[in-house]
Amino acid sequence: MSKASIDIKNENLYATKKRTEFLAIYKYHSEGAKLLIVDLNLKGNLVIVVGGGQEGLKKINSLLTQDCKILLISDKTNSQIDNYVKQKKILFKKMKLENANFLTKYKPILVMATTDDKKLNRKIVEKAKKMRCYAYAADDPAVSDFSHPSVINIEDTVQIAVSTGGRSPAMARKIRMKAEEVFKKIITKEDIYQIRLQEFARSSAKSKIATPLERKKFLYGVINDNQVKQLIKEGNFKKAQKRVMEMLESK
Repeated sequence: MSKASIDIKNENLYATKKRTEFLAIYKYHSEGAKLLIVDLNLKGNLVIVVGGGQEGLKKINSLLTQDCKILLISDKTNSQIDNYVKQKKILFKKMKLENANFLTKYKPILVMATTDDKKLNRKIVEKAKKMRCYAYAADDPAVSDFSHPSVINIEDTVQIAVSTGGRSPAMARKIRMKAEEVFKKIITKEDIYQIRLQEFARSSAKSKIATPLERKKFLYGVINDNQVKQLIKEGNFKKAQKRVMEMLESK
């Protein structure tokens, strides 16, 4: 499942929203508050990015792997964004903005304001919140529902977020670069195969095993099964799937 790692800072995550999955950051309004890192499932939903500069491009790049619909609204773009539009990876609406009223034409789950006008960004965030959307301003973390952690992405299967809670994006990036070298050594190809096999096993088990506790036991059994381990070591994923089904049929 594709997910975008974000740092949620709004205590009220809009109870009327369709439930999503989080690897998360909630910020409660008290001294010494901690942030909780979350994964937001954007699949199939509309995300609006406002502003076609470098900051907007960064946000678009972070969304491209998330199976969401991306709409860029701006009065200008750059060559990379133009390429994304030509390749139909994103939608583009050319518009010179003075206020945030344009948002009412759409039903986004998330709005990201990345213009070079701080007052306009704040108007966009305020409007998005009234529409019950998650809202983010690149230059105004105080009014944003979330901030972006620096993410280590390993084969689009493992995501590891490094966050300073918005205190220092530069240091989050520096720490991420150091940590990335370590994690890419300790997370092996076999781990990636095992994760993908677990996804297959979980999906298959739902129709065969009634209770969550019994499914959990089964999934740990798959992880620890010597035949599965050997097949994964050999890179024989299809046979590993077949072994999972044999284990499931014996239940």
